[in-house]
Amino acid sequence: MINKKNEQTSFSIELNESLANAIRRYVLHVPTIAVDEIQISKNDSPLYDETIAHRVGLIPLKMDKSYNEKTSVILKLKSDKEGMVYSGELKGATSPVYEKIPLTSLSKGQELELNATAKLGKGIEHAKFSPGLMFYRNVADIKIDKDCPTKVVEACPKKVLGIKNGKIVVEKELDCDFCGACLDCIKSKGKDFIQLTPTQELIISIESFGQMPPGDVFKKAIDILKKDLASVQKQIEKA
Repeated sequence: MINKKNEQTSFSIELNESLANAIRRYVLHVPTIAVDEIQISKNDSPLYDETIAHRVGLIPLKMDKSYNEKTSVILKLKSDKEGMVYSGELKGATSPVYEKIPLTSLSKGQELELNATAKLGKGIEHAKFSPGLMFYRNVADIKIDKDCPTKVVEACPKKVLGIKNGKIVVEKELDCDFCGACLDCIKSKGKDFIQLTPTQELIISIESFGQMPPGDVFKKAIDILKKDLASVQKQIEKA
């Protein structure tokens, strides 16, 4: 484990890139709840109904384990106060993950009133159902020549390199993202003082949009991928 926060988790693991990419794609198969239908009865704000509907649809909503394909959640919003209208004003059986997402603004005497229906869906159907993002990169194997100029230490934006006992050493190997700043710094010298080689180890990061913890997003993506692979296996055996 490299980093673990409420909405982001990063860890290193030896994993085939094809499998990592398959899991990444299957994040969009994890079902979440989002507003799918909306009825706007009053809108005196400067934004069109379509714009407000689009904004409301993209608001991440809190998930519940009891939700299924038949789940239908009603949310209501009614505002006549002067100023910004925020996502937290949506009221119903569920609530927005973030309460301070701006929807529109109202002037004195203006009103906004709407009813919204949320349902379960998948990111492959529409981005509003996406639970988050997964991305990965290779861990670098860094080899440094003993005659390497020390100026590469300052050139690295991630501060991967350091100086110990007068020699350049690798201090934060996992932070190297192959940006190439160190190589650009010394390429005029005409010698490969530094070699960056991708290893089989990957750093995987999962960022959640808040509907569920990032660890759950990762596990559910794997579970759904396993089910689909099992289904393919059965079809192959029948053939």
